Amino acid sequence: MQKRQKRLVELIEYLLQAGWTQTTLSVEIGVDFSTVYRWLKGKAIPETDSKNFLCLAKLSGGDSETLKQYLDGYISLSTYLKNFDLAENSLNNATVDTKYPVEQIKEEVLARIYTLDPVDIADIISTSVAFLAESRKAAIR
Repeated sequence: MQKRQKRLVELIEYLLQAGWTQTTLSVEIGVDFSTVYRWLKGKAIPETDSKNFLCLAKLSGGDSETLKQYLDGYISLSTYLKNFDLAENSLNNATVDTKYPVEQIKEEVLARIYTLDPVDIADIISTSVAFLAESRKAAIR
């Protein structure tokens, strides 16, 4: 993994520890859940001249120039995040709608399932089948 990718992972992990979720990050930045997942796993990084890069910078309390400086190793994460608590888009001010369309929920669930071990997937399937069977029984009564 390249230095810039490692530093992006460090930033995303910090945001997750600060209370964000991959879903809320993706909604606020305007990208798909899987994009944030790829950033977190170090598999991708937004282009510095992209809208996604600028949105990530604003969300984390910086601007595109300071985010570039951080990713390139010129400033530390703590220096980059000095304005994070004051950022307009901090978690306390996030305008994320907690009700997602069914398709978005399904997409998110599938993206998370793909990251699981096959044994865990089988467990989810059996639990889901049991839930559906109970729901069916309750509906018939």
